[in-house]
Amino acid sequence: MELVRGYWFHSRSKLGRPPLVYITSLSFRQFRNFSRIDLTPDPGVNVFVGANGSGKSNILEGISVLASGQSHRGAEARHWLQQEKDEAGLLGHVEGEETLDLDLRQKRGRVRQFRVNNRPILRQRDWAGQVPLVAFSPEEMDLVKGEPSVRRRALNAVLTQVDADYAEAFGRYTKLLEERNAALRRVRDGLAKPGSLEPWNLSLLTEGARLTVLRQKFLLEFVPRVQRRQTELSGGRDRGTALYRPSFHIPSEDRTAVEDVNRRRFAELMDGEIALGSTLIGPHRDEVEFRLDDDLAKVRASQGQARTLALAWKWEERLFLKERLAREPICLLDDVFSELDPARRSELTDLLFERGQCFISLTDFSVWGDRALSAGAKVFQVEAGSLVSGKGPPLSQETVL
Repeated sequence: MELVRGYWFHSRSKLGRPPLVYITSLSFRQFRNFSRIDLTPDPGVNVFVGANGSGKSNILEGISVLASGQSHRGAEARHWLQQEKDEAGLLGHVEGEETLDLDLRQKRGRVRQFRVNNRPILRQRDWAGQVPLVAFSPEEMDLVKGEPSVRRRALNAVLTQVDADYAEAFGRYTKLLEERNAALRRVRDGLAKPGSLEPWNLSLLTEGARLTVLRQKFLLEFVPRVQRRQTELSGGRDRGTALYRPSFHIPSEDRTAVEDVNRRRFAELMDGEIALGSTLIGPHRDEVEFRLDDDLAKVRASQGQARTLALAWKWEERLFLKERLAREPICLLDDVFSELDPARRSELTDLLFERGQCFISLTDFSVWGDRALSAGAKVFQVEAGSLVSGKGPPLSQETVL
């Protein structure tokens, strides 16, 4: 893997096409509503069909956690654990240029343990991009009109996979933010003095400046791609774009300059932050503003126009990962077809079925539009924490942890 123009590239296969990366086996132990499941996915299309609340989205979430270290729904690790259970486990076997055995363990109140080929992975940057993944979900389809956290999560989903420096800085920033907020509350409660915040101020500025500059650099390259794709998907009717609205001031792309100007802002905001017990500036408060024909898309865009913009982003995200990592990303489609009209449903189907492994959750095949679309797919029925393969008996539910 080599660093080119700030992004990580893997060497391409001898045939010049990105090699396939696909999961050949999955095992969940006490994860969400599954006591135990073991399954063998197809290297192509896998469909999980079940009623709302049956757990089909939990299966896709487990795949996301195992592949990227984080939930595609933004859920915290404590939510993965079953009530009255202290540990959850995820295991997977991945084939591609390399053979990978993945083992992730999450204990209640403990740091996550992650092993690859029985080797501990201690830093996110050591895992970034090994199993590329792009997720489509109702939240992602609400990228344009949803909360700012949805857009920040979309940024992180791309950058933590293609940029090892970003992945490491993001992990450190997240931990520092939690620690600084706890320190602010201690000062507010009279348990510490304001001067005790200085170490966290300096560290948070350093990591926050790095994230801000990398986000700006990425969006300068990525947004024109989204613009072109959105114009194509709308048949030239709409002109959309996205603008980065960072919380930190950016006088230049020099990280030291970013740190200096925002150090003064920390001093100015300190009293308010102590009163609230919360950090008021930094990448955790960034915004990506979508616009449609020079108007704010969150206000002006119809639901169809907003979803076209969101689909343009996700479409280009998949292609971007494919280009930068020289691997076909695994795709997750979490109950997303019901959010799209027939035209966009067809466009998304064409995109995802070109090549590579896909995992799809559906309440029933009518929301996809046509059962015939599943021809050749491996279908699993999900029923209240149990899984039935379309070609086999119910899978084991024995608790082993």
